[in-house]
Amino acid sequence: MLTSILTLALFGILLLMLETFLPGMIAGIIGTLSLLAALWLTFTAEDLNHWSSTERTALAIGIVVGTGVIMLTWLKWFAVKFFRRGFMLEATIEGNAEMPSNATPGSQGIAVTELRPLGHAEIDGKRFEVRCQTGHAPAGARIEVIAAEFGSLLVRAI
Repeated sequence: MLTSILTLALFGILLLMLETFLPGMIAGIIGTLSLLAALWLTFTAEDLNHWSSTERTALAIGIVVGTGVIMLTWLKWFAVKFFRRGFMLEATIEGNAEMPSNATPGSQGIAVTELRPLGHAEIDGKRFEVRCQTGHAPAGARIEVIAAEFGSLLVRAI
C-alpha cells in the first residue's frame, strides 16, 4: 500500500508540473485529486494499521511538504526558464527621443490641425506630429516647443 501512496503522490506532482505547460487546468485538477487520494490512503489504508497515528501523520506531512518543495523548485528554476525560452521575446528596440532637426525647445510654429491633444503643427517650415501639453489647442493657434518625446514633440499654446 505504501507503494500505491507514493505512486499516487508522484503522479500528482508530475501532473502539477505538466500543468505549467498545458492550458485548461485538467492536469492540475487530476494531479491535485491524485495527491488528495494519496493523503486519504495514508490515513485510511488497512495495510498501514500497524503504523501509529504519528507515523501516518508524518507520512502525510512529508507528502505535503515534499510536494511544496518540489513544486517551488520546479517553478523557480525550471518552468520559468523553459517557458521564457519558448514564449518570451527578449529582443530590445533601441531608439531615442532626439529632437527633430529645426525643432529645438523654444521654437515656435502654428498648429495645422486641431490639437486634442495630438495633431500636426508647422514649425520652421516643416510639419511635425505634436502633443499639446494643455490637452487642447485649435487649428491655427501659435504654439511653442517644450520638449521632444519618442515620436512627437511636446508643445504648448502661446
